[in-house]
Amino acid sequence: MPQRAKVERYDQHMFVVMRTMRLAEGAVHEEQVSLFFGDHWLITVQERSDGDCFGPVRDAIRAGRGRVREAAADYVAYLLLDAVVDAYFPIIEDVGERMQAQEAAAIENPNELVLRDMQRMRHELLALRRAVWPMREELGILVRDETALVSAETRVFLRDVYDHAVQALEIVESLRETAVSVMEVYLSVQNRRLNEVMKVLTVIATIFIPLTFIASIYGMNFRHMPELEWRYGYAWALGLMVLVATALVVHFRRRGWW
Repeated sequence: MPQRAKVERYDQHMFVVMRTMRLAEGAVHEEQVSLFFGDHWLITVQERSDGDCFGPVRDAIRAGRGRVREAAADYVAYLLLDAVVDAYFPIIEDVGERMQAQEAAAIENPNELVLRDMQRMRHELLALRRAVWPMREELGILVRDETALVSAETRVFLRDVYDHAVQALEIVESLRETAVSVMEVYLSVQNRRLNEVMKVLTVIATIFIPLTFIASIYGMNFRHMPELEWRYGYAWALGLMVLVATALVVHFRRRGWW
């Protein structure tokens, strides 16, 4: 069962749980990562070993770039947290681009595929929010918590990561509002199309009501009906129907109903 992202402080070490996300082959992959670090050591526990967002940190350690080899464990923990937060932004950007495309599709060609894609994006945004919101909270704890396990210099770097997490959360919330707006646009277009269809059907039904009335009169087959023995009775009945239908169509067009 995945745990909620959190920070717990113990006497000799810190325990951090976070949700990492990455974009691979058009799909968003989530993973829980646990981080333990103390005075001179750091341990990470991951669910999977194939693919994560810590590649740049590993490369920096192998190549000896910067001060990562000489720095304390809290600095390496900062690098890992920064990598997790930075990995959110490509996913947010991808969702934002797809959101714009879905907004255009919702207006031009609303169909079940568009609705399915919108539901998928809403689930992705919900997953992003579940990851980013606790991450912001735990970064805030690391910045504010007065512990010897996190140096003042590292807190400055963590404050920058905290700002990035806040920015990511604001973008996610904005995208969620946009997703709701796109769904409303989709439903509005669908309702408008349904209203157009109902209007056409109503006009057709209205036209056929008097025609049905005329046909029912001359279909009663009473013995004493003058038109039944009239040579032009059939043509007269058809002509009357055409005249009534034409008059209704002209009236509807003048009113702008059709």
